[in-house]
Amino acid sequence: MKGLSPDAVEVETRAIELVHEQAEQLVKEYRGRFGVVVSTDQARELFPEYAGSLESRLRYAAAIQRSAARLADMVFEQIVQEESGGVALFTAGGTGAGKTSAILRNAESSQAMAGARVIYDSNFNSFKSALAKVELALKVECTVSVVFVHRHPVEAYLEGVLPRALEQGRTVSIEGHLRMHKDSRSTFLKVQQRLQDTGNVGFTVLANTGHESEAFRADIDYLRAIKYDDDVVFAAIRKGLDDAYTEGKIPRSLYEISRGGA
Repeated sequence: MKGLSPDAVEVETRAIELVHEQAEQLVKEYRGRFGVVVSTDQARELFPEYAGSLESRLRYAAAIQRSAARLADMVFEQIVQEESGGVALFTAGGTGAGKTSAILRNAESSQAMAGARVIYDSNFNSFKSALAKVELALKVECTVSVVFVHRHPVEAYLEGVLPRALEQGRTVSIEGHLRMHKDSRSTFLKVQQRLQDTGNVGFTVLANTGHESEAFRADIDYLRAIKYDDDVVFAAIRKGLDDAYTEGKIPRSLYEISRGGA
């Protein structure tokens, strides 16, 4: 990963070595802790240098990103290939979109999540990776459900990303946040177009306003029609971030990483 500090490079190296040398044990430990819900964020918790404190989570999140993603992939592959059939549910959407909470507030998606054999909780931001995972699930005769949750990127950052960072020590820069929202939307639409005539796969769009009673079912056309002025959105998020720091709501370390960088 480019742009890491010297100590973060050392953490990255040790994380890579850990995955190479103890892959089987890590997968077993992951499944014991998190069951059938697979995500890179949860995989991070198995790397002690990251999980030690709020500060280390902010400092080393980028350093262990790829190792945690690789571990999550291994867990997913193992669960999916153990048996045929069942429901494989994939989440999709930008950072801070409130994917899990929105899915649980929608009866149909909540039911699919409750009965899923495996849940891949991700942003769905890489077309190649997302398509490969969906096709792997289809190959073992899973019924696939991909649920995209849309939330306005300003609200998603200020009311989703920042509060989570204060609790869990994970954040993303404004640039990364906006890129993730674009990429996840683009990937979802591409995968949907590629597989729309394939059996045993369904695509759902939920609009999440952030209010408990207002996650509602939308459609593909709704998602395609969404457009934002990047400069306006960036400025609004930056102002909200600056205000949060000026008012003492977030620490300097979180402010600097969120403003730009790793």
